[in-house]
Amino acid sequence: MENVVITSAVRTPIGSFGGVFRHVMPHRLAAITIKEAVKRSSLEPEQVQEVILGNAIMRTDEANVARVAALKAGIPVEVPAFTVQRQCSSGMQAVVSAMQEILLGDSEIVVAGGVESMSTAPFVLKTVRWGHRLQHGEMTDSLWEILHDPNYNIMMGMTAENLADKYSISREEQDKIACRSHKNASLAIKEGYFKSQIVPVGEGKTKGGKIDTDEHPRPDISIEALAKLPPVFKKGGTVTAGNSSGINDGAAAMVLMKEARANQLGIKPLARIISYAWAGVEPWLMGYGPVPATKKLLKKVNISLQDIQLIELNEAFAAQYLTCEKLLGLNREIVNVNGSGIGLGHPGGCTGARMIVTLVHELRRRNLKLGLASLCVAGGMGMSMLIEAC
Repeated sequence: MENVVITSAVRTPIGSFGGVFRHVMPHRLAAITIKEAVKRSSLEPEQVQEVILGNAIMRTDEANVARVAALKAGIPVEVPAFTVQRQCSSGMQAVVSAMQEILLGDSEIVVAGGVESMSTAPFVLKTVRWGHRLQHGEMTDSLWEILHDPNYNIMMGMTAENLADKYSISREEQDKIACRSHKNASLAIKEGYFKSQIVPVGEGKTKGGKIDTDEHPRPDISIEALAKLPPVFKKGGTVTAGNSSGINDGAAAMVLMKEARANQLGIKPLARIISYAWAGVEPWLMGYGPVPATKKLLKKVNISLQDIQLIELNEAFAAQYLTCEKLLGLNREIVNVNGSGIGLGHPGGCTGARMIVTLVHELRRRNLKLGLASLCVAGGMGMSMLIEAC
């Protein structure tokens, strides 16, 4: 199989819920990353042949956000675009869909990524179309609703509680992971590790200038402060707001093409996509999805976990991360070295793409070769991707 490479990889800063991007629509965040990804690959917009974005909370006022964002970014109207939804892994699915399209010969150069604006998720009145005849109408929060599993009628946080119970994961362990995530993300910001991947955003609550720093990490966080937070999802539980991922806004994008095409154009690739895999699990235990997905991927490419030098494993919840760490036997020292969903933030459909962007840049910064990106997926799935730095 021919190699598909990533020739540029960028993301916006990650905004907090109701924070700097609270009024910035998803297509505007995505457009910024699409435009910058094309620019960093030394391409003209006319050379792009497809745009694919992942998005979880699909708004109707900018339906097919990939198309809206592509046009906003200056991609010609002749270039098609589509949006994919695989919950938290939507951004990673967009990259896989781009790779598949390239290998099938349908497109030579594709921009792929993900976007989410959880701050602008709308409230919905579901009962008024044909007339609400009696009693109070109920407004539905589309953000809260997407964090709910329709098959088991439970919140995502309860799936983390289920894992904590099943695998005897303590509150103290979870709070330690949460603290580590914030500290790692804060250190990465302080040391400038994210500068090569972030494209500054001149929209939102800027007070002049541009936003170029992730908003979610808390450098002053402590285990003692985390220990004071109450459980959110059940009485006597261990999952809190502090050891759960953030509710965030952000976008990420990258340019993909065959390695041979990059060579023809004189473009030096950043990384190769080696392979990917998905797996399904029980929705009420959805957080361990990365375990079978990663095992499937390793078998597919015939390598062992010990061959992987750096890992991005999304922290939807600390209990979920710890379950995966335990079941896979991960070396924590090489996992989420710059923070993850808890400390850095988890902007839904953007996260899968954000993880790839961060992994590519960190592999290159550390002069390493092989990296794994993996995340759990609402509805009971996991998705993993293997990356090799060029």
